[in-house]
Amino acid sequence: DYDTFKQDIKGYIGYTENDIVGVEADFVNNKFTRLAGAVNKNPGADFDSIKAFGGRKRCILTDDGVVLAYYGEPGYVETGKLTQAITKNSVTYPVGTPVQVMVEQPKFYYKVVPLQLEPITDGIGYHLRKARYYVSDTPKAGFKVHPAFIRNGVVKDKIYLSAYEGSIYDVSAGTYLLNDEQIADFDNDKLSSIAGAKPASGLTQNLTRANTRKLANNRGAGWQLSDVLSASVTQMLFIIEYASFNTQANIGLGVVKKADGEGNESEITGATTNLGNASGMADGTNGLVSVTYRGEENFWGNIWKWIDGLNIECKGIHQAYWADHDFQDDIKTSPYKNCGFTLAKSHGYVSAFGYSEDCDFLFLPSEIVGNSSLPVGDSFRQNHTYDGFLVSGLGGRWSDGSDVGGFWWTVATWSGFRDRVIGGRLLYVLQG
Repeated sequence: DYDTFKQDIKGYIGYTENDIVGVEADFVNNKFTRLAGAVNKNPGADFDSIKAFGGRKRCILTDDGVVLAYYGEPGYVETGKLTQAITKNSVTYPVGTPVQVMVEQPKFYYKVVPLQLEPITDGIGYHLRKARYYVSDTPKAGFKVHPAFIRNGVVKDKIYLSAYEGSIYDVSAGTYLLNDEQIADFDNDKLSSIAGAKPASGLTQNLTRANTRKLANNRGAGWQLSDVLSASVTQMLFIIEYASFNTQANIGLGVVKKADGEGNESEITGATTNLGNASGMADGTNGLVSVTYRGEENFWGNIWKWIDGLNIECKGIHQAYWADHDFQDDIKTSPYKNCGFTLAKSHGYVSAFGYSEDCDFLFLPSEIVGNSSLPVGDSFRQNHTYDGFLVSGLGGRWSDGSDVGGFWWTVATWSGFRDRVIGGRLLYVLQG
């Protein structure tokens, strides 16, 4: 209709409203241009007035989804249990109440304007060659609620990302496993987000994606494994704030230059505690210390993280399927939907993301002829000839160097895979 046409034209010409922030990404010419309210802004404080960015706040969350304190407030603690009683909504939570360190992420609206598309010759969908990405705190004509905030058709005002990579709470012992002890009881123990713990791995225990999902679900209603939608939230906000896809160049390398070793060589969580809601890297040598993007520590580097809600059909086809609830491995039936484009069929540095109109919010590689700096700076791992379905991980590990970043996907492992190099992280979706 005419209103839709008018908004599409506006997207091509460019929005000028100050409460819309955006970036134009020209993948072919490696050029990134700030748009609308983002013009003349610098990363950091300049974006704090926009709730999508400045509203990201570390907090402590009960298993029932109650925020007891935000970073800097009395009673805020990052060790997994209250050290002083807190009264909230006339309810007093005693010392010892379990609390997870999460990052409150307010709902936002987005629009992607594809300016240059190229058909994928050996599959379906398009390579995105040039596009504009916009974000707004409030509804705008032609904008959509980011799908991370729509679960099984219900719109959520907030989601809660994990501040820290997942460790495990041993229910039978009543204590957190701080040294990646390989003793998980997948039927009862709980995935956690606390400071001072070595991230859990599958060194010897069967920490598959499905079992990591179980640990997350064990925490209660609303708790799940980090998924492709929540990852997309952080990715989209980063590229608009920094006018770049290169997370390593703009914030820090992350823990990526350690010796590979023979065990779980990841660093203990919490090195960025003092940075609170800010972005940056911990004190120390770049490449050996943790990084954080607005409260979310080690979104890249340190240890690979399982990402849920994304199943890859291989058999030479290399199609991705996504869902926003009721996650399962090795299926493409409901609630999973076809992303509408074919993933890249070789290893390398990302040069284009796939595009379909229904999945314009995803950052999944369709072409890999870039380098370690531009246009994205991250690698892609795949196994498209595998005879079945594969699962997904994000971010890289302690010894992966310049390959690593917030857009480095691996879709090369089968659902029964576990390893010392991969763990997971929590996500809480607001209930009601």
